[in-house]
Amino acid sequence: MNEKGYSLVLVMLTVTVFFVIGLTIVSVSIYQAKFTQVRVEDVASLHEAVKSVEETVAELKAKVETLPLSTPTQLDLDLGNAQTGFLSELMKRHSVTIEDITDAKGIARNRNKLFTRVFRISAPYGKKTVSREVIITNAPSFLKYALGSRENVTLNGGAYIDGDIYAGKDIYVTNVANYIYNSTLYSVQTTFPTTSEKSILFVEGNRYACDHENGARSCYNLNNNKFEYSLLNYSEHELPPSLLIQKETEDFIDVDFSWTLKDKLLLAAGVEPFSYEYANYIKNSGDPEHLFNQLKENKAFSLVDDVMLLKDFIKNNQNSKSIVLQSAPSYVFENEDENEDENEKLDLKDKWLIVDGDLYLGNNSKLKGNIIVFGDLIINGKSGVQLASTIYVTGKTSIYDTNISGLDNEQVVILSKGRLELYRVNEFNNSFSFEKENLQGYFYTESNAVIYAVGSYINIKGGLFAKGNSEQTIADGFSEGVTINAYRGVVKSLLEPPNSNPTLTNVSESRFIIRHDKNVLIARGLGLPFSKRLHVIIDELSVK
Repeated sequence: MNEKGYSLVLVMLTVTVFFVIGLTIVSVSIYQAKFTQVRVEDVASLHEAVKSVEETVAELKAKVETLPLSTPTQLDLDLGNAQTGFLSELMKRHSVTIEDITDAKGIARNRNKLFTRVFRISAPYGKKTVSREVIITNAPSFLKYALGSRENVTLNGGAYIDGDIYAGKDIYVTNVANYIYNSTLYSVQTTFPTTSEKSILFVEGNRYACDHENGARSCYNLNNNKFEYSLLNYSEHELPPSLLIQKETEDFIDVDFSWTLKDKLLLAAGVEPFSYEYANYIKNSGDPEHLFNQLKENKAFSLVDDVMLLKDFIKNNQNSKSIVLQSAPSYVFENEDENEDENEKLDLKDKWLIVDGDLYLGNNSKLKGNIIVFGDLIINGKSGVQLASTIYVTGKTSIYDTNISGLDNEQVVILSKGRLELYRVNEFNNSFSFEKENLQGYFYTESNAVIYAVGSYINIKGGLFAKGNSEQTIADGFSEGVTINAYRGVVKSLLEPPNSNPTLTNVSESRFIIRHDKNVLIARGLGLPFSKRLHVIIDELSVK
């Protein structure tokens, strides 16, 4: 009897265990099914939100690019707002929210003078929101890119680029960095250039790459005292796999330097944009220098003969006229006192400074306001300069042995008709800091640019664009456009060539780093060059 009782208990226990296991399996299956359903719904919800935002951006872009460049007020009427007009229709059609954040970006004071508009387009995704910011502007296309040229782009060695790159013709990529020391040409192997994951390389022409292969190939021939491409060792269409390549689908909107300079002279003279007077000046003034002399004769500016008097003149003179520095071949802004009070910065307010001669910005210069230089611009001084300006230069621009930082959360934009020379910046500095730039601003030249970052350490937050000039001879032998030579790693001296280190992958040790800053499109406002067409610049997709 006892054995039968034990058997019954054992059977019941076994049945119970299997029953519990079965219930657990069923519960887990139900949970997984529900989890999978929720996940599928979650993905579908995200897809719908992204789709709504992207379709809205596409329609807005298509609309803006058909609008004529009339007046900023007319642009607002053409777009409407959240309550009425085109933007309201987009919101209803795609179930999105369109928020005008233009004024929040600091443009409110000049809204009736600027075509710049900033919108945030968003759609709900569960408890989160998918959004994109878009900038409507009539600024030229070069400001969209971290680096580029309308001609060729040559990337020699281990540069790091965070932002899009534009090559209007061909691109050349190698893993050697070229440099000149004591008038002798050198070429040292290093890494190939690297870009961030979001960077896109837009190439309109051919693509060429050369792997030095520890000396098995030569990417450059130095025998004629020039860096001449050894094109037989270049492979066509074979670039490093880290570079994401596309064709640019949008028209490139160039800078008309002469027209832009005349526009800024008239702005400085207080001539109302889009007025009959403005149009008449633009049409009949000839070149910018002729217009400048014409406006001076019409007493459109205040005249100052001595740079030492300029600061007091700005403080004490209450008229609204912009200022012309005249009567000397060159002008020097420099302050050897590193402890100078912040209030001692030269703030032009709403005035422009027009320099009739060369301009030299030296140690501890602090300058805020827009400038036109009828001559060359030289920026130099180990203590660095602080600039919140747009500077137009009719000659060449030389930046050497200095740092450039922003001022009052703004940066500098330099547009040079002549060459851009950038050299001996933080020479032999090996205190690498990826996030800490030593040149803050956007640097543009109508000419060609060759940058050497082997001994130098250059970290730009902003951008660099050389339109390129095929009619100008480049002394070092490089192609027209922009050429970057960048070593990656420690360099203490150039008495001996740096060690070849083609395996160094730490991008923070690149001696040329550039990170694009879209804020320049907003912060520099009326100082920026303008084109005669509107276009849309799209920021990254955000999920928060």
